Amino acid sequence: MVFKGLLYDGTIVAIKRRLAAPRQQFTEEVVHMSMVHHRNLVRLLGYCQESGYQMLVFEYLPNGSMRKHLYETGMDSQSTKLEFKQRLSIASGAAKGLCHLHSQQPPILHGNFKTTNVLVDENFIAKVSGAGVSRLLETIDDAGPSHSVNRASVFRDPGVDQSTLLCEACDVYSFGVFLWELITGREASHIGGLGSNERLLQWVCKRI
Repeated sequence: MVFKGLLYDGTIVAIKRRLAAPRQQFTEEVVHMSMVHHRNLVRLLGYCQESGYQMLVFEYLPNGSMRKHLYETGMDSQSTKLEFKQRLSIASGAAKGLCHLHSQQPPILHGNFKTTNVLVDENFIAKVSGAGVSRLLETIDDAGPSHSVNRASVFRDPGVDQSTLLCEACDVYSFGVFLWELITGREASHIGGLGSNERLLQWVCKRI
């Protein structure tokens, strides 16, 4: 569950929370993730473990997820129709954020990269959200619901199954699906009744 919060100094934050017992591993991973900084990554500001809850505190991005600016423009009065130059800048920013994660030693794998995990600030600077969160708060969807199983699976590399270890190439594949949605402004899982990433690949190959 994700909440909008207000700190004592007036800073607006996003808080992700789940019911869970305190774990030392949680603290260690939070400390590690809090040391990773980049202009195109959502900043992890703090954490809390108490009263049966685990919480992560992130910077708040007022323009929200790219989802509402791509294919929810008719449903959300706060959405913005993006010009091609803006889309190009957002693609570049998201790529830089993901690349910075992969450049760490050892590399940090996102593992759940998708359009809902690319947020934009008041200047439409792209910031990648959810990096490492899947390990920390495993039951929380990292940036809001992906309204169907098909939508979530279409970002997954078809060469990777549940028993396969994630790698940088998995994130790169997911980034490619994000690029496709960014360019077309359409949900990949809805194209021609697509229900899997394999059919998405076939659809793209036929049009190249």
